Amino acid sequence: MAADLEDVRAWVGTLADLGGGLGDAERVDLIRALEELKGAAAAAQARVSCEFDASQREAQRAAGVPERRVGQGVAAQVALARRDSPHRGDQHLGTAKALVREMPHTLGLLTRGVLSERRATLLVRETAYLAREHRAVIDAELAGPGAVEAVAELSDRALVAAAQRIAYRLDPHAVTDRARRAASQRSVTLRPAPDTMSYLTGLLPVAQGVACYAVLTRAADTARAAGDPRTRGQVMADTLVAALGARATHPTPAAGPAPSPGSAAAPGSGSGSSARATQPAPAADAGTAAESQPDPRPATVSPTPDPAGPAGSISLQLVMTDRTLLRGDDEPAHLVGYGTVPAGWARDLLRSTGAEVFLRRLYTSPSSGRLLAADAKARRFTGALREVLIARDQRCRTPWCDAPVRHLDHARPWESGGTTSTVNGQGQCEKCNYAKQAPGWTADGTAPPGDRHSVHTTTPTGHRYRSRAPAPPGTPALAPRRSRAELHFSDIVLAS
Repeated sequence: MAADLEDVRAWVGTLADLGGGLGDAERVDLIRALEELKGAAAAAQARVSCEFDASQREAQRAAGVPERRVGQGVAAQVALARRDSPHRGDQHLGTAKALVREMPHTLGLLTRGVLSERRATLLVRETAYLAREHRAVIDAELAGPGAVEAVAELSDRALVAAAQRIAYRLDPHAVTDRARRAASQRSVTLRPAPDTMSYLTGLLPVAQGVACYAVLTRAADTARAAGDPRTRGQVMADTLVAALGARATHPTPAAGPAPSPGSAAAPGSGSGSSARATQPAPAADAGTAAESQPDPRPATVSPTPDPAGPAGSISLQLVMTDRTLLRGDDEPAHLVGYGTVPAGWARDLLRSTGAEVFLRRLYTSPSSGRLLAADAKARRFTGALREVLIARDQRCRTPWCDAPVRHLDHARPWESGGTTSTVNGQGQCEKCNYAKQAPGWTADGTAPPGDRHSVHTTTPTGHRYRSRAPAPPGTPALAPRRSRAELHFSDIVLAS
């Protein structure tokens, strides 16, 4: 096996030299050959992943793991090896097991490069709800020896449609039940879009989706017919926001100074009260004595509307340096739940929302930009410590996972002596937090001098992965380092 692994690594190196001195016809042939090679590699990955799953499950059973937990963490290891998210790891492993164990013809076409990994995945997905014998029929009809040429010519949509037709012929009740169950998967998701925009996506039953779209379309047509200068899309978007009662406004340039601590109201204090700024102490485990001192350089600012305000009000956490907030600096800000936003846009948002703003100070290390805060003696991450971890990590800390933070977790478990601290704490999504509870997983948080917080995760196979916290606004990674002589009171970090 070691020799095989070295061969594969040698092929990777060989590919770097391909393509030189070829004619265009040969380049097209090479593109096709490389596509076939990708399919063959995906098939090999599927076989190896399936073998790995079986071996890990056997080892877990031998270790006395309860049957209901056997297999936990296996997909997460596959995801790490493929430098992919845990959600994708589940999909990769599930597809691999279906291809190897139930769809040998599809796996054969993938091995030969006739099907791409994406198209093989489509066939697995469209047959996942069927009985094993019916999936075998579709596998034989669409990917069997007599269908190779036909399936190679089908588009993705045509391939899915062909699988659906055969499925309905074999088990119409299963297809109908699948459509009924799909309604339980309805959801709404939010993801970032370029230029401080976002995609708000609703997965709805088709009747509801068509009805909602018809309402928005009618509103746009009516407004445009009445001379509304907005585009059709703008009217539809504004109608949706108004219907939800989100009371959101798009920030526009406004005259006057940015909000200051003296004019902000603290959450729960009522309108007109003065700002309440809290200052976390430096972490006790911050490395050297010099580094453990709070840096009065700006690290983050996070104003939020009053959570005790009127029903329906929304809390936004905006992280920025005081230079950005008070001096008009161009260092970008970070909007929790979205990502990086331009400095000017952040200031416009503060001016235009009309919400009360609560400011809280945080401090960063002068050499690394690492956020510092006091250790907590409690079992759970709460209060200011919780806010520090969310502001520091921004997204799930598992490598290649970009899911929102749902759990604040001890890298080294509490039961094993792990502390409730900024160094031992990490933000994780629910899936990743549960995956690391499987036998053989360990993690350690570190905060080395001159570097940002890191979590080193070791999987049951001994592979080690590092995750570094993203650089907060105003750190040396994003902005020029200033000498201590330049610092003064207005540089104190403000954060909520």
